[in-house]
Amino acid sequence: MTGFSAVPFTLKRSSDLWDARGGYESTTETAHGLLRLEAEQLVVQWRLAVRTEKMGSTYETLEKIEPVREIVIPLAKVAGAAVPPRRWWTLTGPKLVIAASDLLAFESIAGHEGLKLKHPARLVLRIKRSDRLIAEEFAAELALAVARLPEAVADSVGALPGEAGRRAGRISEA
Repeated sequence: MTGFSAVPFTLKRSSDLWDARGGYESTTETAHGLLRLEAEQLVVQWRLAVRTEKMGSTYETLEKIEPVREIVIPLAKVAGAAVPPRRWWTLTGPKLVIAASDLLAFESIAGHEGLKLKHPARLVLRIKRSDRLIAEEFAAELALAVARLPEAVADSVGALPGEAGRRAGRISEA
């Protein structure tokens, strides 16, 4: 692969909290990120913006922007990606769904310190409608890179000198 493929995404979640005195606190977390395919790895970068509104006897708005975080996932831990087809009832816009072949693949993203995903083996990212074609192309390139991965591993095993290469080749064929 000569160039790098990338697609921007957004994740958003909110929570509301009422207290006993009638106060209200609303927190909205928005992660703006970039998903990039480089050689044999998937790079996920995001910046989290947190907006908290407190209402009660006073009104207060707090905004915090965290530094950019980056996670690198080997393609061997990725099963594939897809942009589900359009449905007339989908009002939220297109999504890019990346499936993991190993539950530890998205642990840094899905865990408490990360983006708190709903399912640890699926990374579902909201895409702008204008970026739908870019997301579909990215999913296709990712699927192609994952499909070519065993071939690349076999080529590197075959490059081992002498008996070690032949033994490793027999092991990978079994």
